[in-house]
Amino acid sequence: MATFFKRKHKKGWNYFVQVRRKGIKTICKTFATRIEAKRWARQMEAKLDRGDYSDYSEASKVTLGDLFKRYINEGKHKHKKGWRIEEYKVGTLLKDSITDTNLIRLSTKHISEFRDRRVMQVSPTTYNKDLSFISVVINTAMHDWGIYLPHNPCRLVKREKEPNPRDRILADDEYQRLMKACSSANRYLKPMINFSIETAIRKGELLAMHYEHINFEKRTLLIPETKTGKPRTIPLSPKAIQILQSQPRRLDGKVFPLSVDSLKAHWVRARKKAKLSGFRFHDLRRTACSLLFEKGLSVPSVQLISGHADPTVLLNTYTKLSAEKIALELEKVGNK
Repeated sequence: MATFFKRKHKKGWNYFVQVRRKGIKTICKTFATRIEAKRWARQMEAKLDRGDYSDYSEASKVTLGDLFKRYINEGKHKHKKGWRIEEYKVGTLLKDSITDTNLIRLSTKHISEFRDRRVMQVSPTTYNKDLSFISVVINTAMHDWGIYLPHNPCRLVKREKEPNPRDRILADDEYQRLMKACSSANRYLKPMINFSIETAIRKGELLAMHYEHINFEKRTLLIPETKTGKPRTIPLSPKAIQILQSQPRRLDGKVFPLSVDSLKAHWVRARKKAKLSGFRFHDLRRTACSLLFEKGLSVPSVQLISGHADPTVLLNTYTKLSAEKIALELEKVGNK
């Protein structure tokens, strides 16, 4: 509904119009004549009736960086398992010039330029995750905060091609060198490495372990917080139990009292000393899955232990191991 106000000013009179519609910010404009005011009001009401009206006023007041800060401050991310990672990601992205861009001006050109800068610093996989996060924040602004945009520019930019999944595992001789390097390292590093190889546990899960989650009688470990957001219970091998029982009990209940940074520092030194090329701590998890397959466990059994949400990751490892095993069997048959 349109409301008209006749107002006096120094040079005469003008007509101020307000067009109100529930759920939409009031639209206002001033005209020299009443005829012009009525014509404009009819046009606005017709657009509102058709759903053609677009109010860019809110989008013109904020930058992409403002959206990031609001997203974090309002805790929109804290229902997710990886919310701390998103907070860290925001801190990193705020250093890029794209966050200074006014939202109404944000285009595929800005996103493409951001991509070109970002892939010089990080892997294609990390860039794709950054792009997905930016898209989520913009969608939140459009759907939850009432900030109108004609479209989300992130959806119009192609993602980078990601490299094939890593298949690096620890060879027997490399394991021996790593164990030797650990003899002069922090006392917790060696048991942490061996426990990881026995259980395929994730690094974050390893660092969060408490004795209250271990059932020595049933030989199980409860992991209350996982990457997938669902707790899981994993069986423990006799060697895994032995590793746990050999650790000194602490008052805080933690099994391995190292921080992420201290573990990284000790790991890097030991890896360098052992001369392990291109091997990451996370590769211990893949090594563990490979060893479980070599012991004859099925894909569902290994999935239960490792907690992989997508069995395809395990199938890639299983298929490679199976192919190598069959090749050896064919060689034996051929030599007969």
